[in-house]
Amino acid sequence: MMELHTPRATKIIGVVTLLLIAAVSWTLVIGPEVSRLSEVRTQIQDTRDQNDVLRVQLARLVKQSNDLDDVRTTAEALAAKFPPTADQPGLFEAVTEAAVEAGIGGDGITTLAPSPPVAGGESAAGVPAPPPAGSGQLARQAVSISIEGSYQQTVRLLDNLEQMERAYLVTSVSLNGGAEDGFTTTLTGDMFVMPPVADPGDVDQDATPASG
Repeated sequence: MMELHTPRATKIIGVVTLLLIAAVSWTLVIGPEVSRLSEVRTQIQDTRDQNDVLRVQLARLVKQSNDLDDVRTTAEALAAKFPPTADQPGLFEAVTEAAVEAGIGGDGITTLAPSPPVAGGESAAGVPAPPPAGSGQLARQAVSISIEGSYQQTVRLLDNLEQMERAYLVTSVSLNGGAEDGFTTTLTGDMFVMPPVADPGDVDQDATPASG
């Protein structure tokens, strides 16, 4: 049995005591600090990852903002070609203007008959179904035009109709009559209606969460 009062025993007891103190210090002080340090490092990495995501989102938003004017210009051009309603008064005015410029005159238009726009067939009641709002779906309406004029005037009218802001897809052209008496020309084709597209600036503003 080792004597406790000897120098060797005193050294052993001192070493054991130091080890116990180190173990208790690790358990009570150093261990929790290391654990908290690991958590802080994890939080820092998570924050960096979130910042990277936010940088990408910010770059995308800046690009969208820079392109907004071009998008609006394109939307306006599409709205002219594919108006949000049948707009029959505007249709009559555009066709009459095309005929007058061709030298035929408004009186030379003997028939101008647009049908109601139809998108995806008809409803159960047989009423033409309009395109759903915001769908971007085109509704088609048949438009028949009959005019009286010379061959040259008819050719100019066809060119004018092709240059209209509103899109007119001519599917058939029928000419009757002779060169001296002029021609009676019947055009059949399609025009289109498309619901208006929401302004992207308004969409972004509506989608922005309110600050607390």
